[in-house]
Parts: sequence; C-alpha cells; structure tokens
Amino acid sequence: MSIKTFMGANTPWGFSSLFDELHNPYKDERLYIIKGGAGTGKSSLMKKIAKSAEEAGYETEKVYCSSDPQSLDGLIIPELDFSIADGTAPHVIEPRFPGASENIINMGQFWNEKELFEKRKEIKALSVENSMYHRSSERLLFSAGTLKGEISRLFASKINKEKIESYAVRFASRETPKKKNSPPGKKKRRYLSAITPKGKIFFDETVETLCSRIIAVRDDYGEVGSFLCERIGELAVKNGYEVIFCLCPMKKGVSEHIIIPEIALGIITVNACHEINLSADRVIHAERFLTASIQKENKNKLLWSRTISEELIDEAVLYLKKAKQTHDRLEKLYIESMDFEKVNAFEEEFISRLIQK
Repeated sequence: MSIKTFMGANTPWGFSSLFDELHNPYKDERLYIIKGGAGTGKSSLMKKIAKSAEEAGYETEKVYCSSDPQSLDGLIIPELDFSIADGTAPHVIEPRFPGASENIINMGQFWNEKELFEKRKEIKALSVENSMYHRSSERLLFSAGTLKGEISRLFASKINKEKIESYAVRFASRETPKKKNSPPGKKKRRYLSAITPKGKIFFDETVETLCSRIIAVRDDYGEVGSFLCERIGELAVKNGYEVIFCLCPMKKGVSEHIIIPEIALGIITVNACHEINLSADRVIHAERFLTASIQKENKNKLLWSRTISEELIDEAVLYLKKAKQTHDRLEKLYIESMDFEKVNAFEEEFISRLIQK
C-alpha cells in the first residue's frame, strides 16, 4: 500500500511546514536528511527507495512537494521505522541527535564545485527571482485568506456549537468507542490538499486507499465542516484511536478532513471551492448546525468574498508556475554539473543496505 500526502503547503501566512513531525527522535526511528541544490537528485533518490520498498512488500507514505507536485519532499516507511526528507529551504531540517537518530546525505559531494562557482551569478539571480515569485504568490494568498477570514466572522454567530458537540459525542461513541485500559491515541497532521503550480490538488486516492467508508460534510463555506472534523477527531484520539488531521492550507491550524485508519473511516469537507471526486456513503449537510439562516445581504457578501478569494488564489497559482519555471532553469545548471555515475552508485549501495530483500 502506498499513500500520498503533503507535509508542506503554500498558505496566506507563508510556507507552512509539518516536517518537524516526520519522525520522533526519542524513539528508535531513523531519519535521513538530504542536503543539496536544485536538480541534485534528492527527489529521484526518494522515488527509487519507494519503488524498491514497495517491490519488497513494504507500505510507504510519499510526501509530495507543493511547489512541484511531481517531486517528492519526503518518504516514510513505517515498518522499517525509516523516513527520509529533503532538508533544504523552505523546510529546513537539522539533526536533533546526529548519527544516533538522524543522518545527513550530502548530495554536494557529487557536484563539480568549480563549474558551479563559474555559474554563480546566474544561480544567484535565478534563486532571487524564484523567491520573488513565491513572495508575490504569498501576498495574493494573504489577501484571499483575509476574505476567507471575513467569511468565518460572518458565520461565527450562526454556528450552533452545542449541537455540533452533541452530534460529535454521539458519533464518537458509536464509531470510536473508548478502548478499555488504553492510553490516548496518536494525532498525526498532514495536508491532503495544496495550492500548487498546477492549481489546487487533492489526493483523492489517499482517502480511497485508507477508507472503506467516506462521510462527506456538504458545507458551502467550510466553517461547520472544520468544527465537526476537529471535534470528532479529538474525541477519537481521546478514546485511543490514531487520527490523521488533514489541515486546510487556507486556515491556520484548522483541519478540514479527518481519517481514522483503524476503522477505515474518512470525514471529508466538500463545497463549491473544494469539490472532490469521491463517492460518499453518507452526506451531512452543514445547514443543520446553523442557528439561523444566512440573511440575503450576507449571502451576497459571502458569495462576493468567495468569488474574489478564488480569483486571488488563481493569480497566486500563476506566480507559483513562474517560480516553478525559474526553478527548472536553476535545476538545469546543477544537473549539468553533477556526476550522476557516482550518484547512481551511491543510490544502489544505500538502497541495498536499507531494503533487505
């Protein structure tokens, strides 16, 4: 089994990273941190490890890059207590217990330093250009996030939190009854969706792989769905279940979906801005948790805010595309200065040590 997730996202408050949750340095887990420039083979190494692990029968979690959704930023192989990640900006990772828990893979050992020094002006110019496009994208996402915050404010007084709490308690009691003599379960955080150079991406296949049952929360503005998912998830963890809280890239620290792998259940928020190609076993309509209907003048304001915020997100995507194009040019400079024969030899030796077939 292989699943896809993001552990980093382009958001209104800049790049959001969950990479510090990749592994627990206080347990017997190994994390390999890859350092190196663009195009030095970081993603390719992880893809080769994933392929070998899957061929050997191991389950994998592939962590994709929100700035280049065809590239890997990380890989987790739970059965081997192993993870590996790109430890460069914007998700810099440094060892907590060097050698004992984390090891560094330096892809710089395979490049021609003299050639790269000769290309230094172009490398620096492209790096600055790439950062500039990302900052422009962040400013547009910030504006979109501000409008979405206005939607949250308009909904705040309309949501019946007591009704949501009552529903969540009944739901958790039925679906995730408390385990006898069990400690609280594990809370994992991931992004199932991201704003990328290819637009909005949602990993439907991850939900389908982990969930035999899917409950859709039909919520035109996403406010009720977040409250409901967060509360059901918290109760399930309290009752001893592992829960994957799937964060919204447009709301800081707020989950828009949850997955409970042990019972193969997913609760997924769906709306006009977040249509998902999944077949739901049940649909919960958000209106049942509102204390009053939205007045006509507020409906118009909500529609305007949603429309403009989506247009701003579309503009942000255009800048992410420009950043990706600049990054591709930067990659080309490094690729030309890499000794890939040595890279391939290193990869084969590393994978053979890791995967004992």
